[in-house]
Amino acid sequence: MNEKNSIKKGNYILLGLLLIVLYQGLLPELYFLPFMDILKENSLLANFIYIGYYVIILILLILLFRKSLKKEWNDFKKNKKEYIKIAFSYWIKGLIIMILSNLLIVTLVNGIAGNEEQNREIIQAYPIYAITLMCIIGPFIEELIFRKSFKKAFKSRIAFATFTSLIFASLHVLNGIDISTLESLLSNWQQLLFLLPYGSLAFFFALAYYDTDNIFTSTLTHTIHNTFSVIMILILMALGG
Repeated sequence: MNEKNSIKKGNYILLGLLLIVLYQGLLPELYFLPFMDILKENSLLANFIYIGYYVIILILLILLFRKSLKKEWNDFKKNKKEYIKIAFSYWIKGLIIMILSNLLIVTLVNGIAGNEEQNREIIQAYPIYAITLMCIIGPFIEELIFRKSFKKAFKSRIAFATFTSLIFASLHVLNGIDISTLESLLSNWQQLLFLLPYGSLAFFFALAYYDTDNIFTSTLTHTIHNTFSVIMILILMALGG
């Protein structure tokens, strides 16, 4: 690999990391600041304020990747049967590994992942927002940020899938625990074990994208999984679990 190609690949990694920082750090602070009082006082209106943020993010990402997205959408429509089959195949593989590893870790730590617990709380408090985000908007946003933005930085499918799955899993796991201090992070070290189930699922999302070179394949895989997860959470909540 020559120096020019190395710099270009580095730029794509920086782009992906920048999008993650903006998405989870700077932009939420700017967007939600004017709505702080409303979010505390009106839970119904809060659903739509939260949704508004992610709609804006999705629009910005579509504009950023608009040329390749148009091409990939046309390709997906042309090869939809094959790509849907690939999406389901990779989802099943990832789901099996995720469930088995998750069951083992839950038994060891005697508790569920903090991110999963947080999702249940959000669904209960803001159901319109949570279901809309997790089943419709969220998968597309996360596929664009966590996978599409990094794709051109890797020639190896395994390297791509490993790198992006580690980033994806790390942020989801850390999102469910207090990392404000080193002490609080260390006290929640067991939660880091959940990197395995989150990472294994994300690994297969990445393979679905890489093998078809179409972000709509992995988005479909991601959407299927999130919808399945939300349905399971709603069933558990209804049963008092």
